[in-house]
Amino acid sequence: MVNNALGSQSNLSTLLAQSVNNANQTSVSPSLLTGSDLQAINDLQTNAPKISDELLSQLNNETLDEALASNQKVEDVLKQQLTSLFTISSTLNYKLSDEELALRTVISSQHEGLLKNENSTQLIERLNTSVKNIQGAYANTSDILSSLGQLGHEQKTFLASSQQRVERSLNPYMESLNRAKYEDDDNYLFELSVKTKEGDVINITFNSSQGYDEKTGEAIDGFGISYEVNGNLSEAEHAALTQVMAGVGEMADEFFKVSENSFNPLIVPNQTDMSLDFLAGFNSEQLAGFNVSFSTTQNDALDTAQNTLDLSYSIDEASNQQALVFKAVGGQNDIDFALDMSTIGAKDTQQMQQYLASLDQSLEDSRVNSTEDDKESAFGRKGDEAMQQGFALFKGAFASMSSAAERYSNLESRADQHFNDGRAMVADLVDNMITNDVRYQGLGNKAPNTLGAGISKLADFDATFSYALDNGDYQPKSTIELSQATEQAQLGDLRGVTQSKNVSSHFDYQYSRPDYYNKEESYNVNTAVKNKELVGLDQSHEVDVDTKMFEFNPQTNQYELQMAMQEQTISKSDIRLIDDIWLEENENSYNMNKKERVESDEKQDEFKKTSSHSHNKLVTLIGDLDKLAGNKDVRREYLTNLSQVNFFMDKK
Repeated sequence: MVNNALGSQSNLSTLLAQSVNNANQTSVSPSLLTGSDLQAINDLQTNAPKISDELLSQLNNETLDEALASNQKVEDVLKQQLTSLFTISSTLNYKLSDEELALRTVISSQHEGLLKNENSTQLIERLNTSVKNIQGAYANTSDILSSLGQLGHEQKTFLASSQQRVERSLNPYMESLNRAKYEDDDNYLFELSVKTKEGDVINITFNSSQGYDEKTGEAIDGFGISYEVNGNLSEAEHAALTQVMAGVGEMADEFFKVSENSFNPLIVPNQTDMSLDFLAGFNSEQLAGFNVSFSTTQNDALDTAQNTLDLSYSIDEASNQQALVFKAVGGQNDIDFALDMSTIGAKDTQQMQQYLASLDQSLEDSRVNSTEDDKESAFGRKGDEAMQQGFALFKGAFASMSSAAERYSNLESRADQHFNDGRAMVADLVDNMITNDVRYQGLGNKAPNTLGAGISKLADFDATFSYALDNGDYQPKSTIELSQATEQAQLGDLRGVTQSKNVSSHFDYQYSRPDYYNKEESYNVNTAVKNKELVGLDQSHEVDVDTKMFEFNPQTNQYELQMAMQEQTISKSDIRLIDDIWLEENENSYNMNKKERVESDEKQDEFKKTSSHSHNKLVTLIGDLDKLAGNKDVRREYLTNLSQVNFFMDKK
C-alpha cells in the first residue's frame, strides 16, 4: 500500500510486487512465507523420509544433559534431512557442510531442469521449490528433536545459526540466476500528485531499477523515493490524502504484480483485481484531484518492452463536473477511456444496470470479426481477454463516479439542488405512466431499447472507451461511447425535463484493412408537468447500423467488398393526458439496404441487392369524448391546454 510505504522500503517492495523469489529479497526466513509456502513445507514434513532407526535409538538412549552437551546429534539429524533432498552419485571421502548440502540441493535440481530443456521461468520455479525444501528440512529437524524432548535453547541456537549460514550461501546464487533471467535491467516507476481544494500540492515519487553487471558478476540495484508538499496540510486534508493513497496503492499492487506477464507474448496479464472503487469515496470537500503514473520497463538483447498506466481524476466545483482520464499500454494492448460526469445525481439502480447492460451489448456488437458467419472476437483470445479486463475497469469507474455524484449531491446544499429534486419527481411520474398505465401503447419493439425507457436520475455524463491491438499489419480497434444529457425548462405553470441517452459502438482495423462496423442508438424523452401531474410525454428511439466487410484478393492484391448494409429503425410515441383524455400517437419505421457479392465467372463485380421498408402510424384517443362534443367551453379549454402543452414541448 502506498500510504504504508512512505517510510518503509520493505513495504515499497510489496508495492513493486517483490515476491520471495525476487532477487531483491535477501532473506528466505519463514516469516516471509506465504500460505502456499507453509502448505508446501507441511506436505514436506508429512512425506519426509523417517529418521534412521540407529540415530533414533541413540537419541532415545541419551539423557537430556548428554544431548544438551553436544550439537553433533542435532547436526546428524539435520544432515540426514538435507541429504534426503537429493541423491549423491559418487562416494565421498569427506563430510559435506550444511552449506554444501544446501547448494547441492539447488544445483542438482537445476541440472535436472536443464537436462529437460526447461525455460527460465520453470528454472526459477525449481529454485523456489529447492529453497522451500531446505526450509522444510530445518523445520523437520526441529520437529523431530521437539517430539523427543531434546529441542532446547542450545539446539535452537545451533539450527538458527546454521540456517543463516545456508541462506547467505544461497543468496548470491539466487541473485545471479534471477538476474540472468533479465539480462540487463528492469525499471519500476511510480508517480502520484494530489492537489487539495486549497491549492496545496503533494508529489510522491519512487523508482526502483535492477540490473546485472556482466563484468563484475554482481547485481546492481537502484532505489529512490521523494515526498514533497507544496503548502501546509490540515488534518482533514491528510486524512483525504490517505484515502486516495490507499486506493492508488491497491491499484499499484495489482499493476506491478502482473508486470512480468505484461511482457510475455504467451500469457495475458490478469489485472481483474485492479479497481477504481475508491473514487466513490473521494473527498471532494478537501481534494481537487490527483494524477498517477505507473510504468515498468524490461530491457533485453532483442527489444525494450514497456508497460504504462496513467490516470487523472479531478472535480471542478464551479462547473459541478468531475473528470477521469485513463490510458494503459502493455505490449500490443492499448486501452483508453474517459469519463466526464456531473456531480449532481441521485441513485438509480435500475438505470445503472440498464446502462451497464447496454455497454456490454455495445462491446459485443463491436468486437465481432469482419467475416459475416464468424462471431469470434477479431482480437483473438489474448487480445479479447485484455480488452475485457480494461472494459471491466471502465464500467467500475463509471459506477464509482455515479456513486460519488450521489454522495456529493447529498453533502452539498446549493441553490441549484432543486435540479435533482425536480428531475426525480418527473422521473417517477414518467415511470408510473409507462409501467402501470394500461392505456400506454409505448414504443415499438422492432429494435429493443437497450438504454432504458423513462428518465434516468443518475448524474449526466459523457463516457468513451477504446481498445486497440497493434500487431503490425493487423490493427483492430473497438470504440464505445455512452452519454446522458438532461435539461429542465419552465413556462408559466408548465415545467418539464428533457433527456437524451446515446450509445454507439465502432469497430475498424485502423487503415490496415477497410472493414468497419458502426452502430448508433439514441433514446430521447421530453416531458411536461402541470400541478405535479404529467400532461405531456414524447419519446423517440432510433437505431442505425452501417457496416462493410471486405476480403483480400491475392490476384488483384486488393481488398474487395463482400457485403455492405445500412439499417435504420425508428420508433416514436407522443402522449398528451389533458382533462383525463388520453391522446397517443405511435409511429414506427424500418429501412434496410444491403448488397452482397455474388460469385460469377462472367462478371468480376456482381452484387445481389436487397431492400426492406416498413412504416406504420397509430393514433389512439381514450376518454369521455361526449363532453367535448356537447360543450363548446369544455372543448375550447381542452384545445387551449393542448395547444399550450404542444407549444411548450416543441419549444424545448
